[in-house]
This record gives sequence, C-alpha cells and structure tokens, in this order.
Amino acid sequence: MKYSSISPLYWLFGLAQSLALIPGISRSDATIVTAMALGWKQETALRFSFFLYIPVSLGGMLLEGKDMLKDPALGQFIGPYLLAFVCSLVASYFALRWFMGLMARGNLKWFSLYCVAAGLFVLLFLN
Repeated sequence: MKYSSISPLYWLFGLAQSLALIPGISRSDATIVTAMALGWKQETALRFSFFLYIPVSLGGMLLEGKDMLKDPALGQFIGPYLLAFVCSLVASYFALRWFMGLMARGNLKWFSLYCVAAGLFVLLFLN
C-alpha cells in the first residue's frame, strides 16, 4: 500500500505501545491486537510489532552510548555493550520465531499467564 500521509488510525499504535507502561501489559501484544483490530493478518501484525521495537532499542542504545563516550571511565564498557546488543538481536530473532509459532497454533494462554505474573510481581515487589 502507498500512503500520502499517515492515517489517524496509526496513532493507535503509539497509544497501544504506551499501554506497556502498565505492569503486565505487553507492548508487543498491545500493538499486535491493535493491528489485528485494524484488519491486518496475524503474521503481518506480529512482524510489524517487532519492527516497531527497533527504533526504541536503537534510540536507547544511542543515548546510553553517547553517555559512555563522554565519560572515560565508562568507555571500557563499549565492547560489552556492543556484545549485549548483538546477543539481544539474536535472542529477538528466536523470540520472534517462537512467538510466531505460538500465534500460528492460536494458543497465547501461556504468554498471557506470564504477562499477568510479571505484572503482579512488579506491582507487589518493585513499587
């Protein structure tokens, strides 16, 4: 599809991602549900949700990396920081494949239970 401007409906993706500020709400699930509510296919919604995370991840890395370069004491951590980034990319790839398998089977029960447990943990122990 070709768009001449951003549809107001796509602002919903930003709002959906902001729901992840609530403990137990998954950013990826919120954006997947939003995309599917807009009529997207399940696999397309899943891939789009994971691609939405790339700017967030790179932005955070650049902001932290900038601080590392300013402070000579932190400069020693650039190598481990880059290694962690590469490991994160690899883990994200496998997580995407695993999650796509879950969605293909239509069984997100375990992921939902994980989100509830994580939310309860944050509310009870990290406040």
